[in-house]
Amino acid sequence: MSRPNPDYGTGIFRRRIHLRAGEASVGVELEDGNHGFRLELRHDGEQVTAIAVDALRHPFDTCPEAVSVLQRIVGHRLASPLQELRNRLVPGDNCTHMLDMAALAVCHAARNGAVLEYDMAVEDAGDRPSLVEITGNGRVMHAWRVSEHRIVAPQPLAGKPMMRGFHAWASQAFDGAELEAAIALQRAYFVAQSRRFSFDPPEANPALADGMPQGSCYSYNTGVVERAVRHTVTMRDFTRSPEKLLRFEP
Repeated sequence: MSRPNPDYGTGIFRRRIHLRAGEASVGVELEDGNHGFRLELRHDGEQVTAIAVDALRHPFDTCPEAVSVLQRIVGHRLASPLQELRNRLVPGDNCTHMLDMAALAVCHAARNGAVLEYDMAVEDAGDRPSLVEITGNGRVMHAWRVSEHRIVAPQPLAGKPMMRGFHAWASQAFDGAELEAAIALQRAYFVAQSRRFSFDPPEANPALADGMPQGSCYSYNTGVVERAVRHTVTMRDFTRSPEKLLRFEP
């Protein structure tokens, strides 16, 4: 079973996502303290024609298997609503992070030549509200203070949940690029909670011991979770080294 992380309270969870749109493809890179992925989505201007993922770092040995499930995206029409994509892929069947990257790639497919880099930072919870922030190409898009999984500042958002119920209020409060950034930040906040725990030794912390609900993601599904083994040396701490993000260093 996992143990409390003795260093929690002194660090910052960091995640970086880099998107580059070409004429017939979109490349997406993601790295944070738990994950490292590269994804390429190809399209013909109307629909998705192919998708490939290089899973460089991930919690369980079963995570790369989710690439096969992600192939359901082939044939998805780029102009379709995002909910149609989620219906096609079924989030609980997929790796959450590959699915998020694929959704971002679809949203950016029409922006030939565009480059966008998101940087997210989530302070460990402590005696004062944590700063939870996202920048897009260096511009601050959202900066919230959060305590006990609820926003406390800025005042117009005070009391809004950061976990369950987030999407319901965020989709009403934001749209376009602001909504995309808000969703990316919430996902980073969710993953940042893993900093509270130590999973060493990994052999004593298989997926089955996490107690996650069926359908939380691919590796927590029945038939997979029973054999999902945690990788060794998978965690990284970028608190004081954000420049290392997307280098995918071993």
